[in-house]
Order: sequence, then structure tokens, then C-alpha cells
Amino acid sequence: MRKITKMIAVMLSVLLMSVFGLTACGGTGSGTGTGNGGNKPNNNTNVDEKTITIKCVKAGFGTDWLYELKAKFEAAYAEEGYKLNILTPDRSINGDTVIQEMYQGYDQMKVDLYITGDVTVEKVSEKGQYGLLVEELSELVYNQKPVSYDGTEEELTVLEKLSSDVTPYVTDSTGKVTGFNWVQSSAGLVVNTRKLAQYGITQLPRTTDELFAAFDAIYLGANGLDNSLKSRTFPITYVPGTANGYAKCFLNTLMAQYSREFYDQFWSFQDAEGNRLSDADAQNLFKHDAVREMLNVAYRAFDKYISAPGSTNQRLDQAQAKVMGDKDGAVFMFNGDWFLNEVKLNYPTKLNDIDFINFPVVSALGKKLFGAGSSYNLSDVAADQLFSYIISLVDENKSIEEIITAVQTNKGVTLAEADAQEVARARGVSYSRGVEHIAFIVKDSPKKDISAKLLRMMASDDFGKTFTNKANGATPYYAEVITDSEYAFVNNSSTIPANRYFSLISSRATGYRLQLIGSGVEFTSIAQGHIPNYVVTTSSATIYENGQKVGDISVYFNAAQILLTSEYNNVVSNWSTYKNKAGLN
Repeated sequence: MRKITKMIAVMLSVLLMSVFGLTACGGTGSGTGTGNGGNKPNNNTNVDEKTITIKCVKAGFGTDWLYELKAKFEAAYAEEGYKLNILTPDRSINGDTVIQEMYQGYDQMKVDLYITGDVTVEKVSEKGQYGLLVEELSELVYNQKPVSYDGTEEELTVLEKLSSDVTPYVTDSTGKVTGFNWVQSSAGLVVNTRKLAQYGITQLPRTTDELFAAFDAIYLGANGLDNSLKSRTFPITYVPGTANGYAKCFLNTLMAQYSREFYDQFWSFQDAEGNRLSDADAQNLFKHDAVREMLNVAYRAFDKYISAPGSTNQRLDQAQAKVMGDKDGAVFMFNGDWFLNEVKLNYPTKLNDIDFINFPVVSALGKKLFGAGSSYNLSDVAADQLFSYIISLVDENKSIEEIITAVQTNKGVTLAEADAQEVARARGVSYSRGVEHIAFIVKDSPKKDISAKLLRMMASDDFGKTFTNKANGATPYYAEVITDSEYAFVNNSSTIPANRYFSLISSRATGYRLQLIGSGVEFTSIAQGHIPNYVVTTSSATIYENGQKVGDISVYFNAAQILLTSEYNNVVSNWSTYKNKAGLN
């Protein structure tokens, strides 16, 4: 019985990811300004009726943007006398700490606005443990127009600017829109391009097959360099468990790339019209081809023999050191677009060594579209090459018509419009950690109207430019391609949310799935499982030995199939238990 429970925990680690399982920005964060005289701490909540008191989490994006916002807001509302009292930002302004403070009430804490992370709208809703703790924002913010720095209003409303992909994450299960999403943070691959170029590789991987080809070159040695056991440079490193979470983001992205329709159903247990799936149909999602292909990649990506030593048990700063340094180092790391801020603090002379790319697209989709049995009937290698080329055109923000023309001209292939659109859709998928960054106006704040004006300013294009310049990130209301940064990392990371095919995903339950799991708890005891950890600690599947390649990839596929079958069976056999615990039988 213990073995079965453990197996359930493993598979559902990514498939049933806990809402507490990801913290978006690790490390110490950047930005040291605290207002009120530079670094002088501020804990004063004794302010007048025109000053709102704010608590803001300090994480990977820093807080310099907040103090520039303060100056712009106070200048725009100088006549009204509105001001911001920013309490000293801290990493602890997060999660349950914030919820406990809200529960004490406004009269006790005297905080009007929390700008935080890892607090879901469901936890502070009427159905949360403490009841409704925040103000509803539909009329206060979302149906209003953003406020520019000069005090004028923009043309569209805040809601019209916000992607529909984001709205489920600011709306609780009662239908109240209570959260304000303030960051659009992309998860992806950090690449040390200086190291990669030493192996003769200058094209960054666009497909998972290309990623694994790069892994082979690094591990086996190439371009005159020794294998990893001798060079002490390994293909990949990552942070295990829930301390960083970007390895989970990678696996979720693979599933959404393969089929977005599946992915949306998987996280809601509902169809496109919002109708609840039958129990059997919901259970069948766990053996979908998208899950199978994700597991195939997982077993290859997290083969413990090709990761830098210590990857299975390290802190974020240790993982960063492996990417930035050379001894027992790595070329690739799963991380977020805020990574450059950490490098500025810790490796200021190596800022030009790194780049950032969206996760490579799962090659199984390219073979499905263009490989054997398709109308193109290409070999696996040729299918992936065509797939990669089309992805490169998507990355250049080409239209579907331009993509079709380029493929015909340069590859001699007549590309069907539907296939071009499918590749563009898959490439556009981006896992956003930004939906974990939610701001809330505290219930019964006497200054909720002033707080709402600040949130409306945070939805403006002006603030979007500030956030881009100060935090090297984007907001859900504004994204632009940066072309003039001295760092390739900034230029390339900015193209992801600004691409016309960009489509945000996350792994927070909605709809019937949210009802099934209760108020933010993923099937109770299995919430903290982690597929990458499972693979590296329990799997013997490998094709590498003593710096050589000794097998073929069927080893990984066989291991993935065994896990897939076992987990599907476990989900089916335990389904009634899940429903009973949620009170839905």
C-alpha cells in the first residue's frame, strides 16, 4: 500500500501539482531601494487618510520598480495628495504569512495593499479557511481604464488589456474577481552560450531532439573537448523539489505544446464549454499521449548521469554557480526570465555568457505532424528539422502566410495552413510564473479607492515600460521586444511574451478540478511529489556509462510507459477516495 501511495505521489507531482508547489523567483532578489531615504527600513503604519500602506514581496524581480512607481503615482496625484507608504520589502511577505496578516484585519495591521506571490485567490475567498479577506476588484479596477503616469486614462479597460488566459487565476470559485496579476514571468532555459559554443554549437535548441543532441555533444565530448567525466562540464543542472519549481514548468509546457485542448481539460476536468467531464473521461486524461510524451522527455532530461554533480540536492544559488562557473558546471538550467537580476548581483562580469530561451518544443509533435504516416511522410530526423525551421519562423514573429511561403521557398515543402498554425500554437505556449504574483486590496480598507488607482496605474503601458527597464520583465498588460539591451538574455527573453502566438499556461486548478481538490489542496497527501526528483532518485534508466553512450532511447520510453500505466491504474482505483475527501460523492 505504501508503494502505491508513493507512486501516486510521483505521477501527480506534475499532473496534480500543488498550488503551493512553485515559488516563482528564488534567490535573494535584486533591487535594494526601500524608499524613505534609500535603504532606511520603514515599518511605520501611522499615516494619514490619503496615504496607502503597502507590503510588497522582495524576490527575483527586485523592488526598484516599486519606488519609481511611487514617485510617478505621487506626482500624478499631487493635487489630491495621494501618497504611498511602502513598508520594507521582504521575502517573507508571501504565502501563509500574508493570509494570516489579512485575517487579523485592517484595524490590526493597517495595511491597505499586499503585492505578493504564492497567495491564491481561493485562499482568501469566501470558501477559504478564514473567509473573504480581500476586496472585489471588478468595478474598482478591471472595468476601469488604466491610469498613465500623467494621470490620463488609456483607451481600453484593464480587463480588455488582460489576457483571457490570466482571468481564471484572479477569479475565485464563487466568481469574484479579487486578485490583480502584476507580473508576466516566463519560465524557460537559461543557457551558458560561452560554454555551448566551445562544443561547436551556436544554434540554441528549438526542439527537444535538438536539446538532447546538445546534451550528447556535451556529455560525450565534441569539437576537441573531452567528455563530461573528464571536462567536468555537464549538460544540465536544476533545483530539486519545490524550492524552485522550473523543472515542473518544463514538463507542464511539454504537455500543453502537444495539445492545448488536453491541457486545459486536464487542469479543469471540464470541456471547452465549461461542462464537467465524466469521471471516466477525466481519468482517461492521465493516459493521454501528451502525458506519455512528457514522461518520455522527463526520463531523458533527468537522467542523473548527465546532470552536474549535486543537481539532485542543491540550493538555487548552488545551481546558478554551476551554470555560471566551469568546475563541475553545466550548460543548461531550468529557470525564469528574472535570472539575469541574480547574475547582476553575483556574477557581474559574466552577464554576456548567458541567454534565455523558451522551453524547446516536444519533438513528438513534429513527428506526429510531419513524420511517417502523415501527408508529408518524412523520416524522424527530417520531420524534426522541418519542425525546427518552422519554429524559427514563429520566433521571428512571422505571420502564417509568411511561414507557409518561407517553407515552400527554402525547404520545397507545401505546408498546410492548419499545420503551420499548430506549430505556431505549440511554440507560443509559455509557462507563466506570473500568475503566482497577485496583489490584493485588504477587506474593509478605508483607502481601497486609492489602492485601486495604484493598481490601475500598474496596468498602464507606462508602468509596463518601467517594469521592463527596472526588472527585465514584462507585465500582463504590456510586453515589448527589447532590441537595444547590451545583453542577449534581455533581448531574447523579451521576445517570448511579445510574440503574436504567445499563449500563457500555468498549473493551477480551475473549474471542477478545483472543486475536487478543495481549497487549494491537491489530493491532500500527494501534494508535494516531484517527477524530476523521482526520476533521479529511483530510476535506473540510462543510456550513458563512463562518458560513453551504451544504449538507445527506448530505455527511457519503456520506463515512462511502466510509470504511465501504473499511475493511470492508481488514479482510477483511488478516484472515489478523492471525491469522498472533497465531499463530492
